[in-house]
Amino acid sequence: MKHIFCAHRGVSALMPENTLPAFAASLALGAEEIEFDIRETKDHKIIVSHDGNLDRISDGTGILQDFTLDELRRLNIGIHHGWQISFCTPEEVFEQFANKITFNIHVKECGENGWIIRELQAMINRYNAHEHAYFAGQTPQLAWMRKLAPEIPRTAIQSPRDKIHIFDMAKEYGCSRVQFWLGMFDAELIDRLHADGIRCNLFHAENAEGYETYFGMGMDVLLTNRMDLAAVWRKEHA
Repeated sequence: MKHIFCAHRGVSALMPENTLPAFAASLALGAEEIEFDIRETKDHKIIVSHDGNLDRISDGTGILQDFTLDELRRLNIGIHHGWQISFCTPEEVFEQFANKITFNIHVKECGENGWIIRELQAMINRYNAHEHAYFAGQTPQLAWMRKLAPEIPRTAIQSPRDKIHIFDMAKEYGCSRVQFWLGMFDAELIDRLHADGIRCNLFHAENAEGYETYFGMGMDVLLTNRMDLAAVWRKEHA
């Protein structure tokens, strides 16, 4: 079985997360996929950011959606690593990396009437990236994905608060993948999903023990914040 690694927000344990250098490092280290997060700005643009609050990730404070794209660009999201670097946009990620690495696009919010899904769909079309991009989200996002961009593969993410089982979620929203959190699966569930043709991602694994355990259970893709360690492990297990 091929061991597929997805660099979670890039090499996010060592570099500012969700930035172009972190994605470039992921590619250089041999990741097959990168995961990044999509949010909406005050002026209805889209930006790459996991958090909806600026305090943890930047030298700004407050709610991300209260700021325009230009205002957000003036913030430093490398402050905790001693870097000076700004937010990037999905367009910039596509410009630099489309079809060089697969995009696991975690859509945090869809915007009014799902306009963010349409924007991302157009981007995938423009860069002819259909073979190297898929969406991920929870039930509200999956509903918009299925309605507006049914041709883009979808990944179901179940949170501990969800009452719907992840298998049922994947079936209801026509997902070709699921993405587990630690502690929310077992080998029997992985086998059941595989039997139905559904691939399994896991967030997350950060060391050799984790890689061996979860690939051994049948996980198809491991998300990791330490693609540097994953690269060493894979070389030793080639």
